[in-house]
Amino acid sequence: MKLCAVCVRSVAGLYLLLTLLLLPALPGRASEDTTWEVGAQAGPSFNDKDSSFGQYEALLNYRLPWRWDLGTVGLGMRVISTLGSLHGGGDVGAIGSLGLGFVLGDGHDLNLRVGSAATYITEDKYGNENLGTHFQFTSHIGVTYRFWNALSARFRVQHMSNAGLSDDNPGVNIIMFGLHYAF
Repeated sequence: MKLCAVCVRSVAGLYLLLTLLLLPALPGRASEDTTWEVGAQAGPSFNDKDSSFGQYEALLNYRLPWRWDLGTVGLGMRVISTLGSLHGGGDVGAIGSLGLGFVLGDGHDLNLRVGSAATYITEDKYGNENLGTHFQFTSHIGVTYRFWNALSARFRVQHMSNAGLSDDNPGVNIIMFGLHYAF
């Protein structure tokens, strides 16, 4: 059963709207003491065989209390979660993920992020592309740059596939751009 595009956009839009409405009520500057990150990210795929994909999502991340000092930089951990929509081949489905991410940086404006998450997609077929199963894994690497108080821009490259759980396993590579607010 295909999930209607209006339903997916409505759920993703509501999640994003609630995120944006909360931003003005959140306290000021991001620092090592910030615990949460909320934001939005989107981007196109870049390795398509049959179908072109696009992904749009809201994110909510939680900083875990563990941090390791590695000389001039530190390594921290985040619980990462997203909810949004995946578009491809004329079809639209919901996508959600939950996983762990690592942040490497000097505590200032620029940091490197890597992570992996269990991912669920409501549709496993998009046009001619069969992703094999609803359960996927998403891995990413990217950079985040804090440019104003607690507001950061992010760029990441991600790969989503079912890791061989199905014979059909084409994978989807997406370049994501986004903004997030830390508090």
